[in-house]
Amino acid sequence: MRPDRNMMMQERRAPFAGLMILLLAATAYGNQWRYSRVYEPVNPTSQFYTTITGLEVLQNDDFAPLKGKAVAVVTNQTGLNRQGEHILDLLDREEGVTLRVIFGTEHGLYGTAPDGEKVADTEDTLTGVKVYSLYGQTRKPTPDQLAGVDVVIFDMQDVGARYYTYASTMTLVMDACARDDVAFWVLDRPNPVRGDAIDGPILDRDYSSFVGMHPIPIRHGLTMGELAIMINEEGWLSDLSPTERRGRTEDRHARLTVVPLLNWSRYMWWDETGLEWVPPSPNIPTPETALAYLGACLLEGTSISEGRGTHEPFLVCGAPWIDGRGLAEMLNRRNLPGAEFEDIVFTPKSIEGMATHPKFQDQACGGVRLKITDRETFQPIHTTAVMIHLIRENYPHQFEWSGTIDRLWGSDTFRRYIDHGRSIEAHPSTYAKDRDAFYSRRKGYLIYGE
Repeated sequence: MRPDRNMMMQERRAPFAGLMILLLAATAYGNQWRYSRVYEPVNPTSQFYTTITGLEVLQNDDFAPLKGKAVAVVTNQTGLNRQGEHILDLLDREEGVTLRVIFGTEHGLYGTAPDGEKVADTEDTLTGVKVYSLYGQTRKPTPDQLAGVDVVIFDMQDVGARYYTYASTMTLVMDACARDDVAFWVLDRPNPVRGDAIDGPILDRDYSSFVGMHPIPIRHGLTMGELAIMINEEGWLSDLSPTERRGRTEDRHARLTVVPLLNWSRYMWWDETGLEWVPPSPNIPTPETALAYLGACLLEGTSISEGRGTHEPFLVCGAPWIDGRGLAEMLNRRNLPGAEFEDIVFTPKSIEGMATHPKFQDQACGGVRLKITDRETFQPIHTTAVMIHLIRENYPHQFEWSGTIDRLWGSDTFRRYIDHGRSIEAHPSTYAKDRDAFYSRRKGYLIYGE
């Protein structure tokens, strides 16, 4: 009997009723870009009214564009249709499509490896296909790994944050495809924290790293398909590290195709799509966590626990030397939009598949729990900035920065601003101009309109 992939990850199923176009008129199909295109569905008919993923669009067309092709797939546990069928299983049994290679990313093919833990190459036991890790010995497919591949397919759920590493993996895979003249397809999925909200500083290219490669804000408001188009058309594949640029004689652009979402609007929150949430990584268990993560990930650049080692990562934070009640009172007095705080005591533990060595493991931490009271007005980045400011101000001898804070923020400006004791209320104005400029710049790459 063929084993069930859902035995390897939590079973998530919903009835599949087909594909319905509600927002087709708002979708910018066509070849308006030089190097990138949006796939036009062949069979856009049905009775289904929820958001349709790029995978389901291609499935509804019987994977026709892939017939006669050898394909590689970059995916993880989120590469499902609404029936709970995985893209690897769908392609493996599709006549005329050869599943040649699988690429895994941070957290592995099944999303069970903890944050930052290297992942080894393996074999997919259900298809027998080799799985090359892009979070192990290499982060970019080699020419040998892409030999004989006609199309590389990228199908992964992102969280809409610049420092989430899946966008960096997508960039490096796209660059490898451009290098080897292999077509690159992105099967689009929703931005779970809305596609109309933009916030945070623009990354300074001097601080480019795997937790942020491109000059975009922390909350960029793009789907992965739109971001791929922007990267490709702006020539950002040519802005990789000097090591990546070595030996090149000209800029690179991928042969990019994005299979679009249907029935999705930029103004939708995840729970308005009708899709079931599959955690894209171990510490993003809910859409609410994804929203908090937009700001709370900055705590990784400090000596404050961001809640790893608990079952509420990015919603709780603290340290053994923090008075949780005092911190909660200070934060609540600020009347931060859409946010309330309660004092807690928590003890980070080693949790298999989530966090093996969290900060302050087995130590009782005083801290706060975030309650998002109004997601429409909640400002995750500013909220976390205020929290860091207050802790830095009240615990100057215990608080420390880690070496990652500048890479997460995208420059050294935030760290220096806090260290100089400047007004935290005025801090968002320091990046407002650049943020607004990005809002205008990205318009040329939107698939789903404003």
